[in-house]
Amino acid sequence: MQQIIGIITEYNPFHNGHLYQIQQVKKQFPDAPLVIAMSGNFLQRGEPAIIDKWHRAAECLANGADLVMELPLMAAVQPADRFAYYGVWTLAQMGVTDLFFGAEHATFDFMHDAQKAMEITGNFNKYHESFAKTYQQVITEKVGHQVDQPNDLLGLAYAKANLKLKAGISLHPIQRKNANYHDIELNDAGTIASASAIREALHHQNQDFEKFVPHQTAQDLKKQPLVSWDDFWIHLKMELLTHLPQELEKIYGMAEGIQYRMIAMAQRSEFAGDFDSWIKATKSKRFTYTRLSRLATMTLLHITWDDVASFEAQPYLRVLGFSKKGQAVLHAAKKSCDHPIITNVSQDEKKGILRIDYRAGKVYQAVCGNEQDLKHAPIMTVK
Repeated sequence: MQQIIGIITEYNPFHNGHLYQIQQVKKQFPDAPLVIAMSGNFLQRGEPAIIDKWHRAAECLANGADLVMELPLMAAVQPADRFAYYGVWTLAQMGVTDLFFGAEHATFDFMHDAQKAMEITGNFNKYHESFAKTYQQVITEKVGHQVDQPNDLLGLAYAKANLKLKAGISLHPIQRKNANYHDIELNDAGTIASASAIREALHHQNQDFEKFVPHQTAQDLKKQPLVSWDDFWIHLKMELLTHLPQELEKIYGMAEGIQYRMIAMAQRSEFAGDFDSWIKATKSKRFTYTRLSRLATMTLLHITWDDVASFEAQPYLRVLGFSKKGQAVLHAAKKSCDHPIITNVSQDEKKGILRIDYRAGKVYQAVCGNEQDLKHAPIMTVK
């Protein structure tokens, strides 16, 4: 059986750490196609991507990827377990045999830990703590060591998804180098920095970011509009100020009456000047910054519980780009996959199966100015 390598990612933005990961894959499997499952224009932690999905897809194709699949918005803007599940599901549909991912502790046996974690049950409703914190405590007790770093938690989620889907994918953690996930300062001593630090440098117009990203990424970041939550804040605030709490109950992720607090903080002038001030005023131990940010994305795009249920009943796959090697993988997948694989967006798909992603693309397009769906064929490279 042909080996096909997979990576689940966001590339926000694509940087030298991501390039290092791809290079490590190529060293071990030089002839195997590399499939990327990548978030689109809105990301797992509930924030807009700094540049659009097409430029990010082109960057990873230029740096060694063979096939780039978009994670639909309702799969991408999710807590780690659900994000990982749909990432692994997407790769499995493409015939991926081996999954590579960065980890703070690459020596962990993620599949072994996942087997123990699969036995955990309970709703973790401690109202003085977040779900994530309570869950991490239970994980630590179950597996015998702490699993509390962002990429380790994702690695465990990939392993759990692999078991749940019976995908049979081999997992290959790669030790993260030189930069922690949450670092917000560039490291002058090297050429690898966290995506957070690079975004922070861009926010402050610090041109030192260029040595931490490949050439094409640097050019895109200098030429393309750089998108952030501030670009959408006025629109989110209007959603909060013009809808009744009973109407907002329908938004996916809304729970425990949090919409009342969201509306109240949007009405107060001292908190309503920008997104960051509003969310810091709204968050609590139960509703963390990240959970609220995801909820804000769903509110901005008016995504309901019914919308997500519809996607879960009929998930689909979306192609952003491919090389000749990736095209062969795609052709083989089309013969074996029972789910829709979308390459070009038709009028029917825009109004039907792809309506949520299309709507999200139009909202993002209003800021970045680049067409996101209609008349946008997958990127094809000649390598």
